[in-house]
Amino acid sequence: MSEFEEKTPDIVLLFKRNLLNKRLARSLWRTKLRLFAVIFMVSVGVFAGITFGGYSHNLEGMYDTMHADDSEGANLADLWIDNRSSIWSAEQVSSFCQSLNDSWDSSVTGELDSCEGRTVIQGALFHNDSTGEQIINSLWHGIPADANSDRVWMPSGHSEGRVASAANEIVIDAHVSDALDLSIGDDITIGAGTESMEFQLVGIGYHPLHILMAPEGSLFPPEPGQYVVGYLSDSGMARLTGNELGSSNTILLDVDGTPSFDLPDTEEYEGDEIDLVKSLVDDSLNQSDLDARVRDRGQNEAVEVMRQDLEGAKRATIPFTVMIAAIASITIVLSLQRLVQSQAKEIAVLRTLGVSRLSLMQGYLIAPLVIGAVGCFIGVLIGPWGMNGMLDFYQDIVGVPITERSIPIATYSSVILPTMIVVFLSGAFPAWKASRLEPLDVLSGQNQIRIGSNILRKLTSWMPTTLGLSIRSSIRKPIRLGMTFLAVGISLMLFGSIQMMSAGLEDTLISGLEEDQSWDAQVYVTPDGEDAVLEWASNNSAESELLIEMPLGNVQDSDGIERMFTLVGLNDFDDGMRKVNVIDGKAPSESNGIPEVMMDEGAIEFLGWNIGDSPTVSLNGDEQEVLVVGISRGEIARTMYFLRAELSDLTGVNATSVY
Repeated sequence: MSEFEEKTPDIVLLFKRNLLNKRLARSLWRTKLRLFAVIFMVSVGVFAGITFGGYSHNLEGMYDTMHADDSEGANLADLWIDNRSSIWSAEQVSSFCQSLNDSWDSSVTGELDSCEGRTVIQGALFHNDSTGEQIINSLWHGIPADANSDRVWMPSGHSEGRVASAANEIVIDAHVSDALDLSIGDDITIGAGTESMEFQLVGIGYHPLHILMAPEGSLFPPEPGQYVVGYLSDSGMARLTGNELGSSNTILLDVDGTPSFDLPDTEEYEGDEIDLVKSLVDDSLNQSDLDARVRDRGQNEAVEVMRQDLEGAKRATIPFTVMIAAIASITIVLSLQRLVQSQAKEIAVLRTLGVSRLSLMQGYLIAPLVIGAVGCFIGVLIGPWGMNGMLDFYQDIVGVPITERSIPIATYSSVILPTMIVVFLSGAFPAWKASRLEPLDVLSGQNQIRIGSNILRKLTSWMPTTLGLSIRSSIRKPIRLGMTFLAVGISLMLFGSIQMMSAGLEDTLISGLEEDQSWDAQVYVTPDGEDAVLEWASNNSAESELLIEMPLGNVQDSDGIERMFTLVGLNDFDDGMRKVNVIDGKAPSESNGIPEVMMDEGAIEFLGWNIGDSPTVSLNGDEQEVLVVGISRGEIARTMYFLRAELSDLTGVNATSVY
């Protein structure tokens, strides 16, 4: 036999195989709508993955830049020690820091970079606009010009001016500067308690504790311009409050590096390193005879909310991508399976000519790879656009600039590889089925014989002929039917769950808050500074109500981990301006012994308490036994309710704000 004759069968087989692959491609092209739908779903999956991945990467970069301990960052503190009911003198703060330095063990906890006193007080901004003078709830920080931690963040190109250094200078947070039409050089009037003074605006910047522009203890930011945060110098704070220079109600600790702290949303306890620091702090507080609340980064609500937002973005990247790719893969499986059926005779002929099963599988494995590659390419092209859209949306919500934007190669690979694997595996079953076709069964026509079920015919006999035939045809192919149901289920889970969650949150939280509160404005006051507000309300025939609301409570859970909660003191739980939804037990009433309290249902469940229990909690640093008499619903954060008079006796604060 000549060499040409020996090569002829191989050439014929190669020609036949190429012919089959071309017909496969033509068959896919004939169903353009289905083909484009699959490519679209793959591209949407990659688009979503790159969007979420790039969003979380750049969001993390923004936090790292803001929190960094360098000339560009604000150097977020590691520990906050505060007491909002009293002011410590400069000598008390110095004594505490000296005691802490003397007892510090750098071999165990790392070096103590700084121990700084600060004053953080609530007050008001007096702003004039076209409607007259507006009194705006405010929070003022006294920050020395040479502060080491929790500095004002002034990113280049996104801030103006400089930090305050003189006693008459102030920096206003950039969240509100546009809403109030403030600019560098303006003279603004601010107050704390009964005093008000003029300051010159010298800067517009940001602060790591005020990324979410909301009052402490609240997760709902007010409308722009209805809540103001400003940063004075230490001498400016002394001028505003009348206290001596160096007096403080907050102490910040910055430790070399970042000691590990416990994450509230995990079961594992990660706070071993920060606990060593807290132990030294507790000893120094006792030695200095100071009462205070001690919080790390995981217990600081303003920091933790943003961390969980970032973690949520990270966790959402892969599931969203895989679920959308799974829907696309199911469509690919069904499409290729139909192609195998339509090309059964060609496959059978090739098998009789000696084409191996592996060769037959190649075309059906290449098809999903090509579809996946095209979809991934489109997703990669539009992914950065989606990421920038999400980052712009985030900036509009929180008002903090994303100074650097990029998508690392790791993000592309972590999205594209899982997508291609899922899509490739979707072609494995049709390819395997094609290679297992027996020529004799196909060419004899036996594989096309379908014997209907007598039971199905009886069950569908009352239906119109077309409808009954469609149902019987679908049920005779249970795999295809099951995969269709699976694809529909994933789609509903992906899109329906988000809508249901949003609607549920709106119904249970936001609508409840709106129905249960009848006040129009909340004016924050300093200790003993409520008389001026009450007098104004009386002169203007406005109803008023005092309340205490301080996030200064903490308690140890069953695992020995400290959990923070908000203390709320109200005069009337039924007919006051802020009604409380009591779902079990009763509202607190006056008691001669242990103070009665009511706790929100989430905290009750989490802590394992019941009505009638008498746990010991820490209120602004003081241990206090309380009696649980009721359970409430509708709070967004852990909340413990008291009668205001009893909470005032326990904390020494008559009111923190006025409705």
